Amino acid sequence: MRWRMVLLLCCGLLAMPPLRAEEAASAAAGQPPQAMLYVLNNSGATLIASDMNITDNGQPLTSLPRGHYRQLPLAAGEHEFRFREFPQGSRVAKLSAAPGGSYYLLVAYSPGKSWLFPFGGDPVSIRLLPAEEAEKLLRELKPL
Repeated sequence: MRWRMVLLLCCGLLAMPPLRAEEAASAAAGQPPQAMLYVLNNSGATLIASDMNITDNGQPLTSLPRGHYRQLPLAAGEHEFRFREFPQGSRVAKLSAAPGGSYYLLVAYSPGKSWLFPFGGDPVSIRLLPAEEAEKLLRELKPL
């Protein structure tokens, strides 16, 4: 009787599809599966350096100095990234994150554009990057 239960249990486990490492860790911790977010600060040089403060759905996410990036776990679902200093308006990046996905968020201040604003465009930008573009930029930035 006991060996039948062990056999059924083993067969049942073998028939289950394997979990990816991230999903297994999330399931073990009782958390929903997560994605990975890379936030990259590619701001130009300024006389006084200041950090970029980013929010996710109105909650503080990270603060990054110029020339750095940070890797963060991100819950699957809808996200709206903004600068903490600009909680309203068009400076926003929206993302629908899937479990196990990797996403790249670029934040930057271009001091050259600030002299020409509004004719030269917005000097502050926040947007999602494709993986190929982000990987090139990651080589130039320092991790936090």
